[in-house]
Amino acid sequence: MISFKQLVCFLLSLLSFMSVFYSVGKLGIFLATPSRAQPTATQAFPATRAELRATLFPLFFNTIWVVLFVLQHSGMRAERVKRLWKAIGLELAERSLYNIASSYCLLLLLKNWQTPSTQHRLWFFEVETNRTLWWLLVGSHVLSWIVVYGGSLMVDLPELIGLKHVYYDINDLAPPMSYKSRDLQDYYKRYRHPSFVALSVVLWFTNGMTLERCLLAVVWSVYMYLAWNTTEADLKYQKHQLERKRAELVRVTK
Repeated sequence: MISFKQLVCFLLSLLSFMSVFYSVGKLGIFLATPSRAQPTATQAFPATRAELRATLFPLFFNTIWVVLFVLQHSGMRAERVKRLWKAIGLELAERSLYNIASSYCLLLLLKNWQTPSTQHRLWFFEVETNRTLWWLLVGSHVLSWIVVYGGSLMVDLPELIGLKHVYYDINDLAPPMSYKSRDLQDYYKRYRHPSFVALSVVLWFTNGMTLERCLLAVVWSVYMYLAWNTTEADLKYQKHQLERKRAELVRVTK
């Protein structure tokens, strides 16, 4: 019979699962929705003081939510926070709580995103009247999210979300990470999100790059580049695993 602590952590892991898929789905729609043409042509940057004021306030407001997501994403990985969960008996739900907080910070960003009445765009091309460009835009986003989802499965999605921690504890097993090799554990400490390229595509590939969208793309791209600090040892580990899988595939198909 499961304990009350395990029940609470199991419910949190389910909430983590639902929150992650809902928030990422909302983000995917937000980033993939094509921009519409404006009634009047505008310059890439504000030309008058009134336009500057009208642009800076939404830009500043959006910066708060973008930075909040980055701070949460980094701050909750700190050892001090992990010790806090352990002190109150929720170390089993550490991954779940991290994902729940990330999801709701992301939902706050999407809900409170400010768009000025006059949008200044670094580039714009019409896709509503060109079906080829429309399918190219939407298709590239769909393909990129498929790559991200597939990569998440490869890096152990149930463990990443927090479900496996609870399952292992209920069955009196050691934490799931303890069954992985030391090289893989070190790799996961530096790189848990799959596909820097695919996420960069959904951030930057849009038919209308507004200043607000550019802010989001720049901050998150820089954050990904700095946070995902893979090393030469990680590359050697991936190369070794790829060679092993190729050898196994050749042996099976013979």
